Amino acid sequence: MEKISVHLLGRPYVEVNGERVNFPYKKAEGFFYYLCVKKNATREEIIYVLWGSDNENVGRKNLREAVYQIKKLLGKEILLTAGHTSISLNPECMPEIDWDSVDEHNILEQEEEGILTHFHIKNCYEFEEWTAALQEQYNQSIIQSARQRLYEANHRKDIALIQKYGNILIKQDPYNEGMYQELMEIYAAGGSYNMAIKLYYDLEKILAEELEVEPSPEITELFHRIFNVKGNVAPSGEKWKISFVGRTDEIYEISQCFTESEKGRISQCVAIAGEEGAGKTALLDKAEQLAKGFRMISLRASCYRDEKDFFLRPWNDIFWEIEQCIENKVFDPELIAGEKEQLKQILTGLSPEGTEKMGRPTFQLIERVVLEMCRKITKTHRIVLVFDDIQWMDDMSFQLLCRILLTIGTDKVLLLCTYNLDYDSQVMEAMEKIMRQGYLRVIRINPFTRQETEELLHRYLPQLEMEEEKKANIYKVTEGNAFFLMELINLIREKGYTLEMSPKANNVIKARLAGLPDLENQVLDCMAMFPEKVSAEELELLLPEMDRLELLRILEKLQERHLIKEVLVGWNIYYEYVHRVFREYVYERQSVGKRRACHEVLAGYYENQAETKRNFGCLPMIIHHYERCHNQVKTYEYKIKYLKEYYTIVNENFPVLHWEIDYGDKDFGGAMETGQMMELAQEVIRLSDDSHKAQEMKMEMHYIIGRYGIAVGEYSSGISSIQKSWELAKSLGQRKMLLNCCKQMCFYGIQMEDLEWVKQHVDRALDLAEEEDQEEKGVFTRLLGWYFFRKGQYSKAEETLYKAIEIFRNAAGGKAYFRMSVAACYGYLGDLYREKREWEQAADYYKTAIQMAEGMVATNGLGQFYSGFGQLRYLEGKDKEALEYLEKAVECLKGNGYDWGLERAYAYLALVLERQGNQEKAKAAYLESRRISDKIKNPTTEELLNEIEQQRKLSR
Repeated sequence: MEKISVHLLGRPYVEVNGERVNFPYKKAEGFFYYLCVKKNATREEIIYVLWGSDNENVGRKNLREAVYQIKKLLGKEILLTAGHTSISLNPECMPEIDWDSVDEHNILEQEEEGILTHFHIKNCYEFEEWTAALQEQYNQSIIQSARQRLYEANHRKDIALIQKYGNILIKQDPYNEGMYQELMEIYAAGGSYNMAIKLYYDLEKILAEELEVEPSPEITELFHRIFNVKGNVAPSGEKWKISFVGRTDEIYEISQCFTESEKGRISQCVAIAGEEGAGKTALLDKAEQLAKGFRMISLRASCYRDEKDFFLRPWNDIFWEIEQCIENKVFDPELIAGEKEQLKQILTGLSPEGTEKMGRPTFQLIERVVLEMCRKITKTHRIVLVFDDIQWMDDMSFQLLCRILLTIGTDKVLLLCTYNLDYDSQVMEAMEKIMRQGYLRVIRINPFTRQETEELLHRYLPQLEMEEEKKANIYKVTEGNAFFLMELINLIREKGYTLEMSPKANNVIKARLAGLPDLENQVLDCMAMFPEKVSAEELELLLPEMDRLELLRILEKLQERHLIKEVLVGWNIYYEYVHRVFREYVYERQSVGKRRACHEVLAGYYENQAETKRNFGCLPMIIHHYERCHNQVKTYEYKIKYLKEYYTIVNENFPVLHWEIDYGDKDFGGAMETGQMMELAQEVIRLSDDSHKAQEMKMEMHYIIGRYGIAVGEYSSGISSIQKSWELAKSLGQRKMLLNCCKQMCFYGIQMEDLEWVKQHVDRALDLAEEEDQEEKGVFTRLLGWYFFRKGQYSKAEETLYKAIEIFRNAAGGKAYFRMSVAACYGYLGDLYREKREWEQAADYYKTAIQMAEGMVATNGLGQFYSGFGQLRYLEGKDKEALEYLEKAVECLKGNGYDWGLERAYAYLALVLERQGNQEKAKAAYLESRRISDKIKNPTTEELLNEIEQQRKLSR
């Protein structure tokens, strides 16, 4: 049996066994299409539709001829004739008809094609009427299905699908103002004001051009209401939102920034600036709501004054939000499957096996993960990063933020933030790169005017409509400040009209807090002791006698009073004040003695957490609480621990870290925080206290700044500080510090290639080390191996390095603590075999070192491994691979602000580029190598650069 396929959608045609067939004439073809739709029809019906203008006999004759032609073309079995009354398609030989497969589930997939498109029979008006009715039926089915899908999309707030089905509806009925009005209201309710406004302009244009009329007054009124952002729906859970009345222009301006203009202008980030209490955070909430209306993934965090000195703290919540998006399947988990495990390590501090703690992640690790995630997520979604009070963001966080925006682009990632106008110059300086690219629009919000204030009072306090003096007094007291005004209106709504407040914020707050039960005041007092959000568990530290359920009930009551709010970070629940001025007021109203006692309790708790769990994330909280209870010694002690650990990873190639991190405190751009370190150093060193503890802190601080000086090539001051640390350690009997000082002296000798200096301090350290100092023994045995290698005693060097590996592995006890130290030994073995020109063996050692270092803490040592392997490939003539690894080395070392080894990577990069014929880039790499080398003064690199100058005529 032949396979017959009939295509009625779009321009119709028929295929037999895959080959298109041609009908002998139009009416025979039209007759067959009619039967394909109807399946069965009377002869009179068919004659009327196709031969209605002929007399009955002629019509019957023409029908018989058409039946004959169809059977001849498609087979005798295709049609059945029931006597002289009807004709139908044979159910047993039924052709495959696309029209039959159209239903409510797939009709929208075919909506652009229509039915029997462009098929016409000349002078056959009855057939034209039938096809028009069929098309209208088809269109109505499309409209019905599109409308149902539109409602479903609106319920899910899926703006992309709303737009898709809305466009279908408008295409089917382009002059239906009711349809336009309904769609505009849907867009506005979802926060898509731009789309609603554009829809009105489309209607206005089509009516003017095709009908020469204007839109109706009703839809024009709706347009103006949307345009001015009237009647904004408050965020979920709030009955009213005072801050948005009078902010219509700002909201619409923000909505404009989310989309590229018709003139091709890029999407812009938004910074909302204003005085304290101007309503910045409330406007930010609405802007975030608008962004979600555009189907953006919102990742939000707050910045806090007390955390400005701690690196990358605002990103903590961002990382948890990403993790929650993965768990909630906001996007396909497989989209970032490769990075999910790395993110988990950042969030939990666990190694890939999930059983061991890893060290603190550095900039390269986190930047790579975050940028790659953004790239993958933004293939299908847009991201909006939301930061409240960005003036308290630290410099490192600003740098990562700018990096993301400049690398990914604002068409895929946007920033929404607020800041206090008092810090305008600092914020603009931090975001100067974004401003220069035209990526940032600053929206300044001012206090409400007298007229705007009266509009608010008219809306929310209608009982004061005729009370001009009372309204004037309210404006005088609040001065139009959104926060003060909101709180006073709340107070009047609760207790009736009152002027018991003064123009000062404390009076407003005092009135709002008046009459609270004692237990609620106790909880507020305790919350004020924390610089940011706080968990119920942490509150229990200061409320040991309060039952957990009772505490939760009080927290809920305070939320109902709009004094605090619940904050979700990942799956963790925290609480914070609605306004920071509330926290400051409550904090200041408590006695100094009570505040100090609470801070001592909290400092002790976090100190215990830090010591038992070795959790680096606890250090900023310890510092904050000890500062607040004026314990200078403890404050300095933990600031030193914080900076010591931070600069361990920045200033050393193969660090052994002694603190673990949960998430967020990552390192990059080490030199950025140098000023803070130096300032603290001077404070500690100038201490007049001669106690044992003070001397220990001075010893630690001399060590930190000495290590920094050696790392950046400031050898004279660095050596001097290390010597001072040595003397203090010697007088205090601090063997560990003596060993650390020896280690820094060795690093200086390595950089200067002073082999005897290195040997002298290695021997001194090994003499000092005792049985329990396995970590230090491993380090100095490794350095001894380096000494033998540089002396040309290769067999002895290899034996010594393997001995160091054994020491580290035994000391680790199966843990990953010394993995980078073991990798360093393999890296030295790679250098050794490269020097012996045994390329294959050298490559194996480098690959082992790189494999051990990647996926862990991205230290400077990884950059050294990349550089060594790149140098090896250059010597082998494998320029493509050499270029790849030398560029990785530059990126890794440069990202940590670490110069030693960077100058040699640039030098070899210049050689590779020059050999590839890229003279311009080669010259740039050479000049950068020369600049760094003039500071580092490594003899081997100096010799290499001189050779480049002489043989390749590259010069300064």
